[in-house]
Amino acid sequence: MRLSIRMLPMRDRLRPALRAALLLAVAVLLLPTAAARADVPDAALKLTVDEGLRILQDPGFRAEGQRAAQHRRLCEVVYRDFDFAEFSKRVLADQWARFSADQRVEFVEVFARFLAEHYISRLQERYTNEAVAVRGAEPIAPGRAVVRTDVTWRGREFPVEVRMHLSAGRWKAYDVSLLGISAVQIYRAQFQAVLRTHSPAQVIALVRSRIGEP
Repeated sequence: MRLSIRMLPMRDRLRPALRAALLLAVAVLLLPTAAARADVPDAALKLTVDEGLRILQDPGFRAEGQRAAQHRRLCEVVYRDFDFAEFSKRVLADQWARFSADQRVEFVEVFARFLAEHYISRLQERYTNEAVAVRGAEPIAPGRAVVRTDVTWRGREFPVEVRMHLSAGRWKAYDVSLLGISAVQIYRAQFQAVLRTHSPAQVIALVRSRIGEP
């Protein structure tokens, strides 16, 4: 039996907002060297966004043959600065307990690769000098905060929230929400449905099979 899952289905009216969240989600992850200020997550995010937008606007990556190099560079920093393990654990929720230790590692690996390659490719296709404004942060627990931003996409402004936590002394993103819709919630609903009838091994194989698909 071939498993099927629709990755991130959205209503037509939300598609522009999804693109805006995509822009921010990748921009959040593009801080190459600057250390995040552990006590001020919004300042850390502002540094990240500013540097990320400079990378996206770098004319050197617009030269012929540089698309693949830009994609590799973006993937490297995304893997480093987004907490895919935390994101995956929250997506699977109570189903996380069904995965063995080795399966958890494998799921995080293939899910991270799917997300990074899928969304970075779309960002490369669709980014056209959109703006991101960081508005402020609100602590939600020790070592956790919500950073509120506005993303202007094709003349429309969307409020976007980035959930961050302290990991190894620096702030990392682990979820992005827009219009009240969380990436964790969207993927959780899909995986919960599939895991009602399929094993963790089958789900891992499904996600692996989707890597690189259009």
